[in-house]
Amino acid sequence: MKHILFLIIDMQNGFINSYTENLVGKIRDFQNRIKDRVITAGTRYVNHEHTACYLFEGWKSCMNGSEEAEIVPELRDSMVKVFAKDKYSCWNDEMKEFVQENGVEKIYFAGVNTGCCVLNSVLDCYNDLVDCAVIEDLCGSTSGTREHEAALTVLRSCITDARVITSERACEEI
Repeated sequence: MKHILFLIIDMQNGFINSYTENLVGKIRDFQNRIKDRVITAGTRYVNHEHTACYLFEGWKSCMNGSEEAEIVPELRDSMVKVFAKDKYSCWNDEMKEFVQENGVEKIYFAGVNTGCCVLNSVLDCYNDLVDCAVIEDLCGSTSGTREHEAALTVLRSCITDARVITSERACEEI
């Protein structure tokens, strides 16, 4: 049996708006279709005074300990682990160790924001030669569709068209 990780990036209260609110149900429905065949984990961005977003953008949302920084209740209990991070990418030593310890052979990415945290995490994972794919209809951007589509264009260029897939195709592969 292949060990597959479904990794949900930053589906937390502070990143849910009119552009991303539909992702919660879509991700939950997808999880219900694959739950017995994958490991599901998540990440959450935790802002603080020493992050690039705080220092360079003056962004003060999703601060450590805030409700904004918590995973949305509808998805919280479905994850075996939630990795806290303070950078766009989740691809750090803790994540690499989790992947290795669980014998993960492929990672499917979903979540927000497509052009920031999803993109950086996927590129770092891909550059470390880990098989991965982005589920395009389970990702979104708090800034809107244009930013989401622009990130998908970059991802298709960098990791190939074959690795930017729909949830239907992901279900077939898994």
